[in-house]
Amino acid sequence: MRFNNYLGVLLLLSGICVGQDRAGFTRDKEFYLKGNTVVIGNSILGKNKSKAFDKLDKANDGFKMRYIDVDKDETTFSSSSAYFFIPETATVVSASLYWTATYYGERSGERIKDNTVFYKKLEERANNPQSIKLKLKDEDYKGVTGRLIYDGKNAQNKLVKSRAPYAYTADVTDLIKGFDKGGDITVANIPATQGKMNGGSSAGWLLYVIYEDNTQPYQYITTYSGLESVKKKIVDVNFGSFTSSKNEELSTKVTVGALEGDSNLARDQISIFNPKKDLFLPFGSKSRSVNNFFNSSITIGNDVILSRNPNSKNTLGFDIAELPIEKELSNILANSTQDVQMQFSTRGDHYFLFFTAFQTTISEGFYNEKTISKEVARQQESLEEKPFVEQSAVNEASKPVVNPKTKDIVFTDKLVEIVDKETIYIPNLSSGFYIISNVFSNIDNAKRWEKALSSKGLFSSTFFRPDNNFYYVSLGSNPDPLILYGLFKTIRQDPELFNSWILKINM
Repeated sequence: MRFNNYLGVLLLLSGICVGQDRAGFTRDKEFYLKGNTVVIGNSILGKNKSKAFDKLDKANDGFKMRYIDVDKDETTFSSSSAYFFIPETATVVSASLYWTATYYGERSGERIKDNTVFYKKLEERANNPQSIKLKLKDEDYKGVTGRLIYDGKNAQNKLVKSRAPYAYTADVTDLIKGFDKGGDITVANIPATQGKMNGGSSAGWLLYVIYEDNTQPYQYITTYSGLESVKKKIVDVNFGSFTSSKNEELSTKVTVGALEGDSNLARDQISIFNPKKDLFLPFGSKSRSVNNFFNSSITIGNDVILSRNPNSKNTLGFDIAELPIEKELSNILANSTQDVQMQFSTRGDHYFLFFTAFQTTISEGFYNEKTISKEVARQQESLEEKPFVEQSAVNEASKPVVNPKTKDIVFTDKLVEIVDKETIYIPNLSSGFYIISNVFSNIDNAKRWEKALSSKGLFSSTFFRPDNNFYYVSLGSNPDPLILYGLFKTIRQDPELFNSWILKINM
């Protein structure tokens, strides 16, 4: 089972204001599932239109940057691709596309006056960075409209404004769900500054896919987006929360996306907090030095990923890195804390961080706890059968009415509402009024909830409603609502069952 924690409105309100110089990192999504993740992406600015660039001692500010355009499509001005693959046993549950660039203007040039080099905007922005295109294999392009994370065109900081970095994101889950298990994904029409500009121009895209797969371990996965200028100020991101299995090795990895990290400029780092030593420890890999983490490359673990077009080893200012955290440190984290703190810093190369993700294995017990509690919250909000009986319904001072069947003056107004409500028809289910304690979209979670009820000494049963594909966990039924109401009042005294409600079925 999967759960999304979309915070788009909060992101807009808290992270984006005209004149600000940054968008602080906030959580996009959060999942507890059996599965894994895939990240792909590519740069979209380079020295050449389609030829790979492999000189690792060169930086983007040394070239007149131009759009990469590999799709041979006259309707696009920029495009690049990367190969996407997930196992045959996997099902995509979330796919988020991020794109970012420095976009001071459409073109910028280098000028010299009085032996001083400066940069001049030669053409204003000519394209809308919010609207781009995405193509799966040889299909037609689909338009994608992004949600703004940050745009530095109106920044107060002169250095940020002279580069005008932006970042957008879009949920493309429906598009990727319909894709088969392997093939090229092409992203087009990401605008950026061509030519030479202060610090060099760079641009690219990142696709982060989360999938369910019963052959994989239980995982906690969370993604964050923002746009932070990392130069003098250290940027902190706090991930949580998870609980690992005791006495089991923890497998943890992080994924990051950044703009403007150069291969030949060192002293940029990412670090993770070690609570036992009370300090941050920098880490890297064979492909990413501890002291030059952001080095203009696209890497998974120790490997540079070249299943891209163009497959440049030097992406000239664009970075994607997926990196496992060493087992020793992962296990220290697992046994001492439910949070992970990371720091991004530099003492040399200035870069812009736009994406981070954290992923770790979790215990089955913690997974069950989270899936049950979040399923409860989600169903309470989404189902049309909201609880009919509020606290006022058990107030004995409510207006009494006559039960037409028993002639007893015991029903409250709310119970009359239940009796009079239109019935729901469910095949092969006895007619009556049912106490519903919870609703799930997954039968396994419904069975786990039954076990939780059993531990309270309560008998329950589950039935399936075919018209909405949900599983209902009932704590009893009776054709006479008066008899059922006594049990209902007793059940709702348990705080965890207070939001139970009564459903009229086949009456």
